[in-house]
Amino acid sequence: MLTKDKLRKYHLDKRSKITFEKINKWSKKICDKFLSLDELNNVQKIMSYISMRKEVNTYPLLESLIEKGFKVYAPYTIKKEGTLGAAQIDDLDLDLQDGVFGVQEPKRELRNKAVPDDLDIIIVPGAVYTKDGYRIGYGGGYYDKFLAEHGQNALKVAFCYDYFIIDDFPVEDHDIAVDLIITENQIIKI
Repeated sequence: MLTKDKLRKYHLDKRSKITFEKINKWSKKICDKFLSLDELNNVQKIMSYISMRKEVNTYPLLESLIEKGFKVYAPYTIKKEGTLGAAQIDDLDLDLQDGVFGVQEPKRELRNKAVPDDLDIIIVPGAVYTKDGYRIGYGGGYYDKFLAEHGQNALKVAFCYDYFIIDDFPVEDHDIAVDLIITENQIIKI
């Protein structure tokens, strides 16, 4: 079995070769599936990653969620602690700035509050997933640490292209599975 590092590198390289036309088409299908979830009927607070490079594009989804009146939170990196914070955003154009690792993050002035302990849904990024909901992220462990601390009561959702769901990889004690994986072709409930 390949190591997580080799799997990460292989799949990120594969993902980098997908055309933006496909990314946009698949992202729309994934986000539409998310918006059709029954679970959205009973939630208020949704945290989502801010997409970069060839990840599933979350920008249109976040704009839609804000327009529909959800409280939307975005992560920011707390590098010295090796984890994430979360701040509410109301406007993607005004509330985000360049952050750590080239990711868009909430502006510093929005980060003055503790992470809400009642996040309803957390949408997490990843390079590759198993059908059991385990993920290989980008290697920093930021999301696993965040989910261990703040995700116990939240529905953990992954957005992933079908191609990046694989049968198996080494799972470690600190790895936290998601509850739902949404791809362009299916919804996998764990």
